[in-house]
Amino acid sequence: MEPGDVLGNRYKLLKVKGRGGMADVWEAEDLLEPRQVAVKFLRADRGPSDSLDDTEWQAELERMRGRFRREGALLGKLHHQGIPELYDQGNHRSEPYIVMRLVKGKDLHRFLDQYTPTIAVAAAIGFQIADALACAHDLPVVHRDLKPYNLIVDEDGIIILIDFGIAKPLWPGVTDYTPDGSTVGSRGYEAPEQILERQITPKTDLYALGCVLYRLLTGRPPFSGERLRDQHVHDKPVPPTHHVEHIPPELEALTLKLLEKEPDDRPENAHAVKEILRAYAPRARDPAPSPRLEPDPTGLLRTPDSYQLATATAAPQATPVRRRRRDVAFLSKRSFKDLCVQARTEIDTGDPGDAVERLADVLATARRDWGPSDLHVREAYRLAANGMRIAGRYTQALSLYDELVRQSQGSLDPSDVADFLEGTLGEAECRIPFGELLPALQALTTVVAAFPGLAHERAIVLAERCLEVGLELTELGFDEQVAELLPHLSTD
Repeated sequence: MEPGDVLGNRYKLLKVKGRGGMADVWEAEDLLEPRQVAVKFLRADRGPSDSLDDTEWQAELERMRGRFRREGALLGKLHHQGIPELYDQGNHRSEPYIVMRLVKGKDLHRFLDQYTPTIAVAAAIGFQIADALACAHDLPVVHRDLKPYNLIVDEDGIIILIDFGIAKPLWPGVTDYTPDGSTVGSRGYEAPEQILERQITPKTDLYALGCVLYRLLTGRPPFSGERLRDQHVHDKPVPPTHHVEHIPPELEALTLKLLEKEPDDRPENAHAVKEILRAYAPRARDPAPSPRLEPDPTGLLRTPDSYQLATATAAPQATPVRRRRRDVAFLSKRSFKDLCVQARTEIDTGDPGDAVERLADVLATARRDWGPSDLHVREAYRLAANGMRIAGRYTQALSLYDELVRQSQGSLDPSDVADFLEGTLGEAECRIPFGELLPALQALTTVVAAFPGLAHERAIVLAERCLEVGLELTELGFDEQVAELLPHLSTD
């Protein structure tokens, strides 16, 4: 690529902004809109030290292209002020490129070389990082390479999480572009499960956030020197107050909890982390830090109105979390039934789409008009929950399954029992991608224990789903527990 090259008759390359092992990023002019953009190219050239033969190189190149295409697809799904917005993507001279919002500022590594954050500034930065992670994890997507070099403090003080090149979606059927026997991530910020090549979950990013927060609070990483990876796997970090005495106990406890070796011992999710950090960050109308910071990462929290941006994503709720796209004042029973038929067709073809979305939108209205025990309302909850799950919308599906369990719990009616088991099993299916394996195993145990008394035509389908959940848990290390459970699963 050369300065002046025009991509897709629209993006004129100006200058190289950065080079990495996998991609180059250029600053470019959008010829159709008055803005400058960032254009990321896959680097498909072989380096002089490349020891791969032609066959191995072609396989590696296909993995790189797959990751690159997926990065563009993921950015198109993530909408948050702390994640670069995807504008476009295409191919130039047979190589893919993606066009993103141009982020100007300095990376967090340079920022920390220049400034020593106060507790309030450190909490503000940590809050913004956790907020962006919460957006990604709700999809769910794991970044897998959170580190100061991949965090930009932009000109307005907003923390931007960049480089989703090795990010991993957790929905079913996703291709793994990591070769067997290799790990991805950056030294000093890899979670123990990354180093040991175990299951990656959103809590993997929380460990990296713990490393970043430790550095924000103390000025140094939790581990350094020789045997760095071994330290991350086996050693306990020195408490932050050993380096800086005035760190509040709750922030120290949070940092150490983020750095727990076992994912189950870390905080529940990024939403929980950001709520703790928010309590120590500046509030609206607080004074600016002194000495002055350029850029100022507290500005978004101190003067949110001047940014015209939401300061946080919404945390998952116990009831259906989707905000309805339209207010439904009146809903006819006929149109509701027709919508259920359309949603069922989408689910049967394995491609939940607009009908499932619209059905989820009108559930609250249907429940209000006809009551939660109405057979069509109950069926709509099942359809919407299963559709969201199949589409990989686990957070939304989980809340719908929870509602299905609440509506049917305690009833001896066969249909209610089937709904209770389907809701409980659906909860297990939605928890596995987030790494909540013990709750998933407990849910499967509950379903299998109640299964012999299920006299319902849905038993066969539920049994098949139980077997699928059991297979997933077996592959994730619960082979003995699953082997004890499944012989009790019977549809006779």
